[in-house]
Amino acid sequence: MNEISNGQCKCGNYFPKPPEGGGATGYAVKADGTHICYPCADKLQIEDLKDRSKSVCAYVGSGIITTWTGGKLMTITCRPCKLTRQSFTHSRSGYRSIHAVDVHGGHWAGRGSEGIAIKLRPVKG
Repeated sequence: MNEISNGQCKCGNYFPKPPEGGGATGYAVKADGTHICYPCADKLQIEDLKDRSKSVCAYVGSGIITTWTGGKLMTITCRPCKLTRQSFTHSRSGYRSIHAVDVHGGHWAGRGSEGIAIKLRPVKG
């Protein structure tokens, strides 16, 4: 089921016209093929955090974990950790062990650098 109707999301938001020459589309596409606006996509990702049985992928920002559109998912605390292999995406000084608390109060952990997408796993306890 496609939720695009006259350039409008089911929630009522209009999808912006994509910029000439390429760029962001103004909408996200769910796994089932439906189109939703970025704010609705962020809301779905926030709801997905309630399922503590699986890991999530998100972006490391300055002090926060975000959706790819920049919506806040978690607040992070970092501490340096040793990068034990050569990496083309992480620097030895920027690589961190990340502990994050999501908007629902759940705790998550992962490793990565600011500006990079990482996998976060739920912390049990």
